[in-house]
Amino acid sequence: MPNAFTPNGDGVNDKIYVRGFGIVKMTWRIFNRWGTVVYVGTSPLEGWDGKYNGKLQPQDVYHYTVEVEFSDKVKSSKKGDITLLR
Repeated sequence: MPNAFTPNGDGVNDKIYVRGFGIVKMTWRIFNRWGTVVYVGTSPLEGWDGKYNGKLQPQDVYHYTVEVEFSDKVKSSKKGDITLLR
């Protein structure tokens, strides 16, 4: 999982994604520093573009949790931080 991205519209690192081989189910939640869920993703093909309710979010560190199930039925979870840079 990358730990930073730059959603500035230049076409490079404008979205952040969960990457992994054999993911069949996932729930990815991103929280701001006050604990508000600013993004929920359920597919590795979806990525967060740094927006919440259609508004670009400020440069900050965001916390995430992700739970995945792989094609071999193994389940895994991870927590971490993502830095949104402008």
